[in-house]
Amino acid sequence: MRIAVSSIGSEGDVRPYVALTRALAAAGYDAYLVAAGRYRERAASAGISFRESGQPWNEDEYRQVMRSVLAERSFLKQGRILMNAAQHELLTALPGVIEATRDADIIVHHATDITGFAASLAHRKPRFTGTLIADFLPGTIASALIRFGARFMDGIFNPILAAAGLPTRRNVALELNESPLLNLVAISPLVIQPRRTWRGRWQLTGYWFLDEPDLAPDSELSAFLSASPPPVIIAFGSMPALRSKELTEMIVDGVTRAGCRAVLQSGMALLGKKSEMPRHIHVARYVPYTWLLARSTAIVHHGGAGTCAAALRAGIPQAIVWHLGDQKTWGRLMHRCGVAPPPVFHRRMSIDWLASTLMRLQSDDAMRASSAALAAEVAKECGVDAAVEAVRASIANM
Repeated sequence: MRIAVSSIGSEGDVRPYVALTRALAAAGYDAYLVAAGRYRERAASAGISFRESGQPWNEDEYRQVMRSVLAERSFLKQGRILMNAAQHELLTALPGVIEATRDADIIVHHATDITGFAASLAHRKPRFTGTLIADFLPGTIASALIRFGARFMDGIFNPILAAAGLPTRRNVALELNESPLLNLVAISPLVIQPRRTWRGRWQLTGYWFLDEPDLAPDSELSAFLSASPPPVIIAFGSMPALRSKELTEMIVDGVTRAGCRAVLQSGMALLGKKSEMPRHIHVARYVPYTWLLARSTAIVHHGGAGTCAAALRAGIPQAIVWHLGDQKTWGRLMHRCGVAPPPVFHRRMSIDWLASTLMRLQSDDAMRASSAALAAEVAKECGVDAAVEAVRASIANM
C-alpha cells in the first residue's frame, strides 16, 4: 500500500507530517512525503522517502507578505492578503503535487492543503486528512465562523481546482477540511476533548513529535547553556516583526528587568540581528525545540501549535504572544491547562508585561507543577502510533 503524505507551509506545518510518514513506513507501508524542496534535508535526516512539490520559498518575499498582514488591523483584510499570496504559491506547487501523488493508493494531506485535496480528486484516490489546528475541529466557535466564510474561500480555491482540470465546487474549504473516511487530529487529549459532532470520523491521536539525532550546537550556544541558571527562550517562529530592532530592544529591556538569562531565536522576526547583546542574552538561529527546551526554564512564543506541543512535552511554563490565526486559541488552551498566563496580542506586548511575565514563569510554583505533570502524561502518549493504527483500521474498512 503506497501512501503519499502531503503538507504545505512552514516548519511547524510540515514537521509533524515527517514524523507521520516515518511511522507509516516503519509500519510497513510504502509511505513518502510530498512537500517543498526546502524540506528535503529534513526528510533525509528522518530516513523517509521524499518527493518535491513545486512550492516556491523565498524568505524575503514571505517576510514582506507577513509584515503586510501584521500591519493590517482588519482580520478580514489580513485574510485576503494571506490568501492572495498563498494562491500563487499553491498554483505553482500544484503540478508537482499532482505528479508526486500519481502512483499513490491513498493521499494523506494537511487539512489546509488544497493541492493534496485536488490531487486526490484528480487521481480519484481516497484521502485522509491530518490537522494540528484546534479551530478547524467541528463544534468549535471558530469552525462555525469558518463555515460562515467558506464561500469567500471558493474564489481562492476554485482556480486551483480548475488548474488541476477539475470543475468548480461550492464551499471548497469545508470539503477540503474533512475527509469522509478519516480525519487525524494531532493534538493531545489532555488539551482538547472529543465531541459528539465528530461522528467517529475524527480521531484524536496525540501529538506527532519528530525526534532527531542529537544536536551538536555551536560552541557559543553550548557554553551559554552550560552556565546557570537555565535561560528562558524567546522565539516567534515564522512570525516576522514589523520593526525588528525595536522589538529586540524591548525584549532585551524586559529580560534585563526580569533579571534572567535568555536565548533569542532569531527566526523570521530577525531578533537580535545586527544588535550587540548583553552577556545574559544569546542570539541563536534555528535550534530544534526538542533539544533546546530541555535545557531551558520557560518559553515566550507566538502560539504555534507545534511550539505549544514542544513546551508541553518539555514540561516548562510558556507565555503566548499571539499574532494571527489559531494562535490566540492555543494561548487560551495553554492557559486553561494551567501552564501559561492569559495570552497577549503582539501589539500589546510591552517591557513591563515581558518583565513581569518572565518573573512569573520562573516563580509560579503552581504553573511549574502543572507543566511538569502534563509533561509526564504527554510522555505516555505516542501520537504517530495511534495515527498509524487509525489509518490501518480505516484502510481495512474501505
